[in-house]
Amino acid sequence: MDGCRLGVAAGLSGLLALGCGLRSDPLFEGDLVADAGESADSGSGDSGDPGPSACEMPIEMPVQSVSVSGTLAGGDHEHGWCGQDGGPEQVYSLTVPYNTDVTLAVTKADSALTLRVVEDGCSEGEGRTITCANDFVEKARHFLAIAGHSYSVIVDSDDGGGGDYAFDVVFGWPTLDQCEVHDELIVQQPGGSFVWYNDFGRGQGVVDGLCGGPGRENMFPIQVSYPGNIYVAVEASDGFEPVVSLRTSCAGVSELTCGSAEVNGVASLSWFIDAASPEYYLAVDQVGIEGGSYALSVAFD
Repeated sequence: MDGCRLGVAAGLSGLLALGCGLRSDPLFEGDLVADAGESADSGSGDSGDPGPSACEMPIEMPVQSVSVSGTLAGGDHEHGWCGQDGGPEQVYSLTVPYNTDVTLAVTKADSALTLRVVEDGCSEGEGRTITCANDFVEKARHFLAIAGHSYSVIVDSDDGGGGDYAFDVVFGWPTLDQCEVHDELIVQQPGGSFVWYNDFGRGQGVVDGLCGGPGRENMFPIQVSYPGNIYVAVEASDGFEPVVSLRTSCAGVSELTCGSAEVNGVASLSWFIDAASPEYYLAVDQVGIEGGSYALSVAFD
């Protein structure tokens, strides 16, 4: 017998690898979504009035895997750093009681879509933008939702865009291939070390964790063979604000420990590797999205 069976057939084949339990929720298909779209239109009045912002009337998202559908129509209010968001938008509000990874994947789009996820805010300049991606139709996106924080999931469109859309929301670990694993392998050896240098341009990354990290990153696999300590330090320049994360998978909830550059532009961590897990990964990430240069050093005892 198969490990899981999805009860909603349409549009879900691309998410079979993401997890089980996906369902079609009546709160997100039909009247509620349609009413939200109608209220956005009806508030527009004449053509010179774009109506209220979608941030003022978000749709509450349940803490479970669902299929979401809606229509983008009305005025343009909200914008983010990644652009292609000059058209109408819709906002979903999510608050979780526990830390969890959330994956969003488009199943239908009448036009190009931009996804933004804002922690503890919604409009530009509010809260912390942890995801801004104008390739949402082509690429699934995931983020770490932290207990006690609220998240605005904003589906936006380019100028002249709009129309119907649908996307799946999956709670649980994203698969490893949803993070970009570096080709360079860090090998654990007694007294051994590893160094790496890189430069990043401005842009959105895919690795998330408790110390943050919306920008572009490198995630290195670690080959472990015995119990012992790992010591990591990342020095940065050219505006790079480093974050370093040790984890066992792509998922933010797989993170074992992390560190950010709170002192002298250096992010560091140490951890006792018990070798019980067959896989470890080290991610060099950044507090923001502006990029810059970093120097990574890893040591083992």
